[in-house]
Amino acid sequence: MDALEALLDRVESLRGMLEKVSKAGYANCPPMFKERLDTFASKTQVVVHEAQGLQSQQPLVRFINASDYMEKVEDWMKKLSWHVQSFILEGTITLELTVYEMAADVRQVSKQMGERFDQVDNGIAAVRSDISQLKTDDAIPGLRYASRARFDFGDSGRSACAPDTRKEVLEAIYSWLRPEDRDRTRLHELLPSLELLPDRSILWIYALAGAGKTTLAETVAKWCHDNDCLGSSFFCARDGDRSDVHCIVQNIASDLAHYCPEFREALLVAVKDNPHIRTASVSQQVQILLAGPVQAANAKGASWKRRIIVIDALDECKDSSAESTFLHALSLHIKELAPLIFVITSRPVPNITRGFRFLEELGKRTQELPLDGIPSEYTDRDIGIFLRARFADIGRRHAGAGPDWVSEKEVLRVVKLAERLFIFATTVTSFVEDPNVVDPRHQLDILLHSVYGRSKVGANGAPGARLDALDELYEQVLQAFFGNPSPVLQARLKRVLGTIVLAEERLRPSGLSALLGEDVGSILDVIERLRSVLSFFSEGDTYTEIQIIHLSFADFLIDPKRCKSPRFLVTPSIQHSFLALRCLKLMQESLKYNICQIPSEHDNPLNHEIIDLPAKIAEHVPPALQYASRYWMRHLGLSEVGEELLAALEDFCKGHLHHWLEVLSLLGCVNGAVEALRSTQLFLRSVALRETEATALLYDCERVVQAFYPAISASFIQVYRTAIPFSPTDSPLRRLHQAGTSHAVEVRTGLEKVWSTTLSSRVTGDPLATALAFSPDNTYVVCGAKDGSIQLLNAHTAAQVQAFEGDTDWILCVSFSPTGKEILSGSDAGMVRLWDVATGTCLHVWEGRADSITSVAWSLDGALVASGAQDGSIILRMVAMPEKMVVLRHKNYVRDLAFASDGHLVSGSDDYTCKVWGTKRIDWDATDHTPSHTLEHDHRIMAVAVSPDSCLVACGLLTGATVLWRKSDGQRLRSFPSKSHVISLAFYSDSRLAVACNASPFILWDVSTAMRLDSLDNEDARAAAFSPDGVHVAHTTRDTLQICRWSGIAPWQSNSKKTTASSPAIRAKQWLHSHLPALRASQGMEGKADVLVDDARAVAVSPTGALILAVFDKEWRLWEVSSGQWILTRKHTGSYDTIIAWSPSGHTFACTDTDYAIRVWEVQMGKLVRSFRGHSGLVTAVVFTADEQHLLSASWDGSIRRWKVGQTGQDTSCDVLFQSDGHEITALAVSSDEQWMLSGTSRSDSPPDTSSADLLAKPSRQPWAYHDWGITSRYRALRLNDATGRVVWIEHHRILISSVAFSEDCTRALVGGCDGGVFLYDLTQLIPPDKSAPRSPPPLAVSEYQLSLGSEDILHYAFSPDGQGIIAGMRYVRFPPELQHLSTCTTSVSMTTAHYMDHDGWLWRIGKDSDSRRLCWLLPQHRPAAADGGPTLHSPSTCQHVITYMINGRLMVLDAANC
Repeated sequence: MDALEALLDRVESLRGMLEKVSKAGYANCPPMFKERLDTFASKTQVVVHEAQGLQSQQPLVRFINASDYMEKVEDWMKKLSWHVQSFILEGTITLELTVYEMAADVRQVSKQMGERFDQVDNGIAAVRSDISQLKTDDAIPGLRYASRARFDFGDSGRSACAPDTRKEVLEAIYSWLRPEDRDRTRLHELLPSLELLPDRSILWIYALAGAGKTTLAETVAKWCHDNDCLGSSFFCARDGDRSDVHCIVQNIASDLAHYCPEFREALLVAVKDNPHIRTASVSQQVQILLAGPVQAANAKGASWKRRIIVIDALDECKDSSAESTFLHALSLHIKELAPLIFVITSRPVPNITRGFRFLEELGKRTQELPLDGIPSEYTDRDIGIFLRARFADIGRRHAGAGPDWVSEKEVLRVVKLAERLFIFATTVTSFVEDPNVVDPRHQLDILLHSVYGRSKVGANGAPGARLDALDELYEQVLQAFFGNPSPVLQARLKRVLGTIVLAEERLRPSGLSALLGEDVGSILDVIERLRSVLSFFSEGDTYTEIQIIHLSFADFLIDPKRCKSPRFLVTPSIQHSFLALRCLKLMQESLKYNICQIPSEHDNPLNHEIIDLPAKIAEHVPPALQYASRYWMRHLGLSEVGEELLAALEDFCKGHLHHWLEVLSLLGCVNGAVEALRSTQLFLRSVALRETEATALLYDCERVVQAFYPAISASFIQVYRTAIPFSPTDSPLRRLHQAGTSHAVEVRTGLEKVWSTTLSSRVTGDPLATALAFSPDNTYVVCGAKDGSIQLLNAHTAAQVQAFEGDTDWILCVSFSPTGKEILSGSDAGMVRLWDVATGTCLHVWEGRADSITSVAWSLDGALVASGAQDGSIILRMVAMPEKMVVLRHKNYVRDLAFASDGHLVSGSDDYTCKVWGTKRIDWDATDHTPSHTLEHDHRIMAVAVSPDSCLVACGLLTGATVLWRKSDGQRLRSFPSKSHVISLAFYSDSRLAVACNASPFILWDVSTAMRLDSLDNEDARAAAFSPDGVHVAHTTRDTLQICRWSGIAPWQSNSKKTTASSPAIRAKQWLHSHLPALRASQGMEGKADVLVDDARAVAVSPTGALILAVFDKEWRLWEVSSGQWILTRKHTGSYDTIIAWSPSGHTFACTDTDYAIRVWEVQMGKLVRSFRGHSGLVTAVVFTADEQHLLSASWDGSIRRWKVGQTGQDTSCDVLFQSDGHEITALAVSSDEQWMLSGTSRSDSPPDTSSADLLAKPSRQPWAYHDWGITSRYRALRLNDATGRVVWIEHHRILISSVAFSEDCTRALVGGCDGGVFLYDLTQLIPPDKSAPRSPPPLAVSEYQLSLGSEDILHYAFSPDGQGIIAGMRYVRFPPELQHLSTCTTSVSMTTAHYMDHDGWLWRIGKDSDSRRLCWLLPQHRPAAADGGPTLHSPSTCQHVITYMINGRLMVLDAANC
C-alpha cells in the first residue's frame, strides 16, 4: 500500500501548509479568501477520512481487494490534485481580478443603476436602429450594410491627415488615381523610391502598425468624395460587422448602386435571384453582386465614371485563410470589374502579402506603395507639423500654458522618439491634453523625462527600438493615472482593460458593465482616465462602443516582454477564465424560454416570419448577453479551468443549453455551434479535470445541433417543438427538459433509445446521388447526382454551403484537390470539369471521350489529375498545362483511381486487374505505357486505395472481398470478407482500413492483425466516402445523404477513469463497464421508448386516436397509445396487401385475410364478430357504413359487395352490388350520404362497355390499352355507381387508379394514380347538391381537371378538410387559382383536421378554416416514405391528432393533441 502511504504523506504536508496560513493571520484574511481556504480544507479532509478508513482495514482484506483499492487511491490522488489546482487558480484570479471591498448595499445600488443604464442604452440603440432604417429606404433589400465602416461615419474616431502633412504621398496617390493626367515624371519626383507600373487598377498601401495608414485612407476617401469619384469605402476593424469579410462586398455593391441606375437595376435582380447571397462565399458575392451587375451596366452603355473603392485595414478582418479570402475573390473577377479602382491598406501580414504576390491575376493589376519606403525626412517633417499644430491648439485652450509653451527642441525630441510612428505622436498629444488633468505642461514634462530617459540608448540600436519607445509611452500613460492604485482599483483596471483587449467584439460601457457584473460608474472611472489610448464618445445619456485607438496598445498589454509592470500586464489565460465565468453566469441569470416573448404557442413561426424580430432581440437580448452567447466557448477554450468555472459550466449545461440554442437561432449563429461544441469538448478532455457531466451534455448538445440544424437555424421555437421531443429517449437534454416543453408534438413511440451513428442527414432530392467526397480538412462533403447537380455540404450539419451549376449530365465521380479549393467532377457524357469551391464557378472543362467518366483523382502534390472512363482508358493531365496528357489503358471499365503519396497512380477495372502506374518519370510524348505492377484478381475491382506510406494497396471486389497487396513487389498479403460488393475504400494513418459495401455493413479493419475494429449498419448505399481524419462516413441511401461516425465510444467517455492495472477484477470491471450500455440498449424497448414492428403488414389508428392496430403475418396486435403497451393479440394471417378498416365508433374493426376473407373483430375483448367469405380475388377496399350495420368491400374479382355486420359467425351471403367479369377493382370510395360509389377498375383484353342507356354521361376520351409485360392488354377506367350498384358514368384512364375520394358534399371526385397523376371531376350535374331541385339534363361528359404532382409513388388521396385542396400522401396541394371554383365548403364532423408534410420535412396541420399550422420538423429517418404515407398519415376519421406510420420496421406514433 505504498500508494496509500504516499497519498497520506501528501495530505499531511498540505495540512501543515494550511496550519501555517491560519497562524499567520487567518482572522485578517479577506472573506472571499477565507471561504476558499475553508472549502479547500474541507475537501481535503474528505479525502483524508476516506483514505484513513481504507488504511484501518485488515491486511488480508486490503490484499484481496488490492486492485480495487489501487483504483480508489488513484482517484483520490486525482481529486487532491484537482483541489490544489483549483485553489491556486482561483486564488490567482481573486488576487488579480476580483478584489471586492464595496459593501453589499452599495454594490446592490450600483447594480440597479447599471441595469437602468442598460435600459436607456438599449432603448436609444433601438431608436437609433429604427431611424437608421428609415434613412436607408433606398438600401438594397436582402443585403447587410455595415454603416460604421463608412469613411464618414459620425463617431468613428478617425481623422484625416493634419494640414500640410503627407503632401508628397497624397499628391502621388491623387495623381495615380487620375490616369488622364497621371504625370509619371512628377510622381517620380514626389516619391523617388516608388516604382510606377502602367495599367494598374489596385493600389496597395502597406506599412507596420502605427504608420498612419488609416488616417491616410480617411483623407483619400474624403478627397474622392469631394471630387465625385468615390464608389465606396470600408474601414475594417476587429469587431462586429467591420471584421466580417462578407460585409465588404455587400457594402461596396450597395454604395455603387447609388451612382449608377443600370448597376442598381442589375443588382436588385441578382439579389432577388440569389436570396441567400448575404451568407454566400466572398467569391460568390464578388461574382454576383459586383462582377455581374458591372458587366450588365457596361452592356447597357452606362455612363458612369471610374469609381474608387477605399478599403482600410484589411488585415483586421477575421480571416484564417492562407491567402486573403477577399483578395482571392477579387483576383477571380478583377478583369470584369472595370471601371472600378481599389485602394487597399493593410499591414504586410502573410496572408495579404501572399495574396498580392502569388495570385497572378491580382499581381498583374496591383501598384504597391510601401509607406516604410517614404524618405524618413518627409515622415519626421510631417510628425513635427502635426505636433506643433496640436500643441498650439492645447496652448490656446489652456490659459496657463501660453502660445509657446512647448519649445522647438521639445517638439524635435518627441519627433525623434516617435521613430516615424504617427500613433506615437497621437498618443503623446492625447496624453498631454487629457481632460482629466489641468496642467498639460506637467504632463509633457513627466512624459519627456520618463520616456526619453529610458529610450535614448535603445532608440538607434535594436530592431525593436521603435516599439520600445512606444511601450514606454504606454506605460507612462498608465502610470500617470494608476501609479499607486488601491487593490480594488488595480483589480478593476485589469478586468476592464483585459476585457477590452481580449473581447471578440467591441462593447459599450453599459455592455461592459453587464458582462463584468459591475456598475457603469466603475467602468467609466477606468476608461475616462485612458482617453489617450481609448476612443469612445458620449451621446446624451449613453456612450459609443469602446475601441482601442491603436492595436499596438493591446499587443503591449498582453506581452510580458513589452509590459514590464505586473500592475498593468494582462495574463490572457486568467482573463479568459474570468470572462468565461462571467459569460456563463450572465447566461444563467438571463436566458429563458422564449426570451423575446414572441407569441408562438400555436404558430411555430420561422424566424424570418416574425415581425420586428431585430427590435425584439434588441429589447430582450441586450448586447452583453448576445456577446456571452456567441463567445463563451471561445473564452473557455483559452482559459485555465478551476472548480468555480467547472461548476458554473456544469450548472449552465444542465439548465440552459437549450435556451442558449434558442438565442443562437434568433441571432442567426447556429452554423458555428457544432464546431464550438466540439472544440470545447476537446479542450475539456485535454486538461486535468475531475469527473464531470458537462462533457456528456456538451456532446448531447452537439448531436442535437447536427441532427436538427435545419429546424433550429430556421426557427428558435423548434428547439422546444422539435429538437427536444424528437431526440433519443436517453438523451440527457431530453431527460432534463422534456417535461418542460409545451404545445409540442408528443412522440408516443418510435424514437431511438440512444443517438445512432448518424450525425446528420439531408434529403438530396435525387435517388441516384452516386458521387461523394470529403474535403481534405474534413469540413465539407461534395455530392454529385444523376440530375447533374453538385452540392457542397457542411460535414457537421449537412447544410448546403455551395451549389455548382453548369452540368446537366449524370455526375458519376467527384474529388477534392489537395488544397480543398477545387473539385473535379466526371459525368456520363464524358466531361471532366474543374470547379472553384469558393465561388461555385466552373474553371475548366476537359471535353473527353464519348464514354462515361467513372473516376477522377488528384495527385497529392496537386500537380496531376487523372480520369478513368468506361472504355478502359485513363487520361493523366498536368494541372499547370491542361492540354498536356497521356493515355493509360485497361481492357474494360475503369472503376476507381487513387494516387499514392510517392506519386504512383493505382487503377482498378472490370478486367479483373489493378494496375500501378509510375507517374514521376512518365514520357508525356509516348503513346504506349506499361504499369509498374499488375495485380490480378478473380473478379471485377470496384474500388482501390493506397496506404498513407504508399506501401499497401487495397482492392475491393464485386464479390465483397477486399484484397490487400504490397505495392513494392506486388505480393498478395491477405483478404477481408464482406457480404456485398465494395463501393469505397480508405486507409487511415494508423493501419486501419475502412470498407464500404452497397448492401451490408461498412467495416473498419486493423490491417496488421486482420481484426474487425468497428462497423456501421447499412442496407442500400449508392455511394460512400470516408473523412481523412478517420472519424466520419458519408453515404447516400435512396434520396438521402447521411453523415455518420464510426460507433466506437462517445467522445466524452474518453475522459473516464483509466488504470494500468491488469488484475482479473479490474479487467472484468472494465469489460462490464464497456458492455453494459450495449447490453441495456439491446434489451426490449420497454414502455414508450420504441415499438418494433419489423414484420408488420399493415398499421391503422382508431378513430379516437386511442388505439393502433398492427397486423402481422400470423397475428394482429392492439397497441394503446396512452400507456404505450400492447393490450391485445389474436391469431390472424396477414399480408402486405392486408386492408384495415375501423368502424366510425372505434368499437370494431375489419381486416382482410390471405384467403380473401374479411374478418370483423370487437375491440374490448378481442372477439371475432364475423368472418365474411365470398370474394375470389384480392380484397382492395373495406368500408363501414355510418350505422356500422353493414360493410362494403371491393375486390380484384370485379365485385362490390355489401355484408351484414350485426350477426355473429361465418357468413357467405351478401348483396353483390356490382359484378363485372374480367374487371379488377383497384380502389373504392363511398359518398358521405352512402348513395354513391366511386371505383377504379382495370380490365383485360377489352375496354368497358359504355353503350348502356343508364349512363348519365359519356367518357371524354377513347380507351387506351396498357400492355402488361408486353403480352396482355389492360384497359383502365373510373366508374360511378349509385347505391344499388347501377353504373351511371364511366371515364377511360391511362393511369392505374390507386385511390378515389368524394368531397364532403358529394359534388367533386378525386382520382389518383401510383405515378402521381391526379384528376379532379365536377359531379354537380350528375349529383346535384340540392336533392330537391329538378335534375338538369345530363352532360355529354363530366368536366375533368388534371393536377400535376410529379412522379411520386402516392397511394392515397383525399380532399383537404377546408375543401380548398387535396391531401396527396404526405403532401397538401392547394387548388391553383384557375380551379378555385371547384373548392367545396365542407361541414364534416369526421374530418376537421388533417396532417401533411412538405418537401423540407415540416409537419403541418390544416383545418376547415384553411389555417395551416406548422407543428414540427421531422428528421429524414423519422419521415414516412412516399409509398408508406397514405392512409396511415391521414385517416378521414374523428382521430384528428394521432399520426402513425412505419419506418424501417418501427412504429412511429405522433400525438399532436397539445399543438
